[in-house]
Amino acid sequence: MKLARSQKSHTPKPNDSRNGASSDSRRIVRVVTTLFVAFHLVAILAFALPLGVVPAYLLAFLSPYTRCVGLNEMYDTFAPNPKSEEEFLKAIVFARSGNMEVYSFPRMEDLSLWQRYSQERYRKFVESVLCKDCSGLWPDIEKEAARRVSMSPSDPPDRVILVRFDSPIDPAKGLVGNEAGAKPTIVSQQSLEPEDQR
Repeated sequence: MKLARSQKSHTPKPNDSRNGASSDSRRIVRVVTTLFVAFHLVAILAFALPLGVVPAYLLAFLSPYTRCVGLNEMYDTFAPNPKSEEEFLKAIVFARSGNMEVYSFPRMEDLSLWQRYSQERYRKFVESVLCKDCSGLWPDIEKEAARRVSMSPSDPPDRVILVRFDSPIDPAKGLVGNEAGAKPTIVSQQSLEPEDQR
């Protein structure tokens, strides 16, 4: 009788293999999640620490990913020397006839509170896209600006100039730069083809 009971207790249940597989899959999910979180903590900390603390090769390795997902807040955003200039972007669109229209990319200080909340990523977009590494994006940005201006179909856009403005921030006068005193720099210019308007 005792022997029969012990044999019964050691007989594997039909669900045991599924429980083992389920346990293995939970373990894999846990490891992958832990690695995902650890990678992002390292990436955020690497950019949040003062320059020189983190090796340059690590920043160069992480930079494409952090820029893509918007995690690249550098240490100088907060301290000890926060940015002293505001950057903003405009596109000058010329029609075939020579008429000109200026497209201003959204600036947070010009928007309502609700618009700021929904369009805050434009600020990061402008900060990120103005680096020399991002020059491959400039033609597409120019084409999009040309699509957004309202020109007549009989006089379509012919050329676009992308202009960056740097405006010193004076803490005594306000938290944003003065547009009238902003220094313009031509970032890129491109001729447009009819198919660029689609």
